[in-house]
Amino acid sequence: MTKGSKMVDPVTLWPTRPVSRSVKDDGASATRTGTISAREIVTGQSLPKLVNLATELAKAGPPVDFAKIALVRQAIAQGAYSIDVDRIAHAMVGFFRTTD
Repeated sequence: MTKGSKMVDPVTLWPTRPVSRSVKDDGASATRTGTISAREIVTGQSLPKLVNLATELAKAGPPVDFAKIALVRQAIAQGAYSIDVDRIAHAMVGFFRTTD
């Protein structure tokens, strides 16, 4: 790496391309749909809503398919769960090729 070069792009708080002005945001949509408008985020009015949302998500826990977990555990216990190592290896190689 050369002196003065950057490894990553700088992070900014502003969009890198112009935002469409065709839709007027008056903040009314936030109360109608339950979403948070950009105006609320900028002015800090959304903090209580975000705290409530975070609390609800924490109470709900992660999305887990317990039925699928039970099926996999049963297959492992019966010795019927086969692992396709070639498929796993190809998926890993494909993942790392696309992340460069």
